[in-house]
Amino acid sequence: MSMKVKSFIRNIITICLIIVICICGYKIYSKLYEYKKADNIYNDLRKEKNYTNKNSSNKTNKNKENSIDFSHINKDFVCWINIKNTNIDYPVVQGDDNSYYLHRDIYGNYLYAGTTFLDYRNNYNDSKNLIVYGHNMKNTTMFSELEKFKKEDFFNSNPTITLTNKNGERHFKAFAVLLVDKNYDYRVPDFKNDEEYNKFLNKICDESMFKVKNKPTSSDKIMTLTTCSYEFKNARTVVICKEIDN
Repeated sequence: MSMKVKSFIRNIITICLIIVICICGYKIYSKLYEYKKADNIYNDLRKEKNYTNKNSSNKTNKNKENSIDFSHINKDFVCWINIKNTNIDYPVVQGDDNSYYLHRDIYGNYLYAGTTFLDYRNNYNDSKNLIVYGHNMKNTTMFSELEKFKKEDFFNSNPTITLTNKNGERHFKAFAVLLVDKNYDYRVPDFKNDEEYNKFLNKICDESMFKVKNKPTSSDKIMTLTTCSYEFKNARTVVICKEIDN
């Protein structure tokens, strides 16, 4: 092989390597940009939330002292979710289906991280099982820290999960955590009767990763928090919570 051919091949290889490096660099930059974009959006919303709470003049009802209403930003706003001892502190919206907010922010603009959202079939006040979805982001944002519930010590610490809207707060405690396939039938918003509901609760408790200590009864309402997991293809981390009195 002549020197001229060898040189040509080396040049081609070098050009290919440069292209690969540029593509990889662009993908990394795009990912970091999306992370930063999401952080900015949600940090600004948290600041507005905290400012509104601090300056609220509604002190006539203790349960409404921490009321939150972002319907002026988006009519699809349902509540704000906060989980103690995690970084989960986000608005929850509800669309006409379970795909619209997968990659949209609270303003309806494209955002890879999306917005945490309530199942479109749910009625926030009346449904027996509120189902809330969020992405498991690689930078540990959104619902990534639901992974903490798969550690028994954290699960047993029973951190309070608070939902807040214009009518005040609702409080929950996790009673079961599952690692399941996406087709596992846990996304049931309502039940025909107590028998069907109890059958559902029994199945969840029997298959929980850890021992259930505060199993709900048929008169209780629950909430299901779900996100992707990476132990196997189409895995889901599911944290199921019982509503409690404040």
